[in-house]
Amino acid sequence: MHRARGEEPVTADEWLSLDDTIRAQWDDDVVPGDDAILRDCCQSIPMPRPYVAGGAPTSPPWYRTMFSWDAYFSNLALLAHRRLDLVKDAIENYLAMIDRFGYMPNGNQVPLATRSQVPLFPDSIARYLAASADGDLLERAYPRLVEEYRGYWLADHHRTPAGLATNRDLGDPNLDPRLAAEAETGLDFTSLFEGNVSNTVPVMTNCSLVRYAQVLAGMAANLGLRGHSSQWRAEAAQRAERIRELCWNSEAGFFYDYDYVAERHVRQASPTGYWPLWAGVATAEQARSCVDFLPRLLQPFGLVTTDTAAESPFGAALGNEGLQWMYPAGWPPLQIIATWGLERYGHVEPMRRIAMRYLEMVVRNFRHTGELYEKYNVIDGGIELPNARYGTLPLHGWTSASVVLIGRQLFFDQPIDDQVPEFAPPWSD
Repeated sequence: MHRARGEEPVTADEWLSLDDTIRAQWDDDVVPGDDAILRDCCQSIPMPRPYVAGGAPTSPPWYRTMFSWDAYFSNLALLAHRRLDLVKDAIENYLAMIDRFGYMPNGNQVPLATRSQVPLFPDSIARYLAASADGDLLERAYPRLVEEYRGYWLADHHRTPAGLATNRDLGDPNLDPRLAAEAETGLDFTSLFEGNVSNTVPVMTNCSLVRYAQVLAGMAANLGLRGHSSQWRAEAAQRAERIRELCWNSEAGFFYDYDYVAERHVRQASPTGYWPLWAGVATAEQARSCVDFLPRLLQPFGLVTTDTAAESPFGAALGNEGLQWMYPAGWPPLQIIATWGLERYGHVEPMRRIAMRYLEMVVRNFRHTGELYEKYNVIDGGIELPNARYGTLPLHGWTSASVVLIGRQLFFDQPIDDQVPEFAPPWSD
């Protein structure tokens, strides 16, 4: 393990102390549904419930937003800490946004409402239902999620001739359309999609939609809608098959985003190639090959966001300094999904390799600064990045979630699926 000279290794006790700190911070991170600070800075969209924001006290005020995929990872950690009350609040807000827009926007700001974000959040609704047996929420959530899945994610602006979904924005007045579309993936901004995500069918987006259909199948089954449940399962399986057909790069032995216009894979690899393991899309043989691919992405302190650096594909619209989702940055959500997916396929040793390197870095930085950060440099283990876009901010949210979830994987030998059990529907017809 790479660590600074004289640095003590991270122990279970030190991790537990940080886990306790995070447990105590959740209530401090709650902002009102109609937050005055966010309203003044960012044209916020009021929410019916308070919610856990990602920002730390020293983060900029715009990080008081409820971002869609950030909230998903916070929900997972809140479930592991048994804070079902805070998860329920986030879910009610999500459903309220579907009532208003037909989808959950990128975040609860007017400037972000022309797009959504990679649709992971419904998985946390299913896991909340597993923990709570909240029948009322099940009945209210199901039709709203069907509306979002069909009315937004399967809408014309996401359809492609390839049979998988792309990402597009519906008219952000402030951003270059290519950047606005890329923001819908959550990777704002990156070289991964070579300048036009709408020409690709991203692995992360489509694996999230596989999981979304699986969630709807489970909800339908528990509501006694057997025909609907079978339909959703078939839809998930069909999309999974198409991902294997188009996004599997047999020469590299890894999943890559597919450019359906150029009819080729993108040139850079990313930890998003482990999302098919998380979604159950990969075959056992593909999963083993993804383990063999790990040296391309695993650096001294975790998984790097792209396997290489690249020049900005946006030219004057965005310089290299704005490509924060690129080498040498490592981002917490990508570590969570990759370790989770590898463990689901039984590849525990590779999962532990990622987990130890990543937690070593996060805990060591916390040891010296008392802060968790939005992203890290996984090459040198610090927080300085040449492409940080707006700097490296203190952050709770998904970084706290990574400590909670990956720490339990590493020190308690507790798979994430045990920490936050899946909604177990009566599958038999």
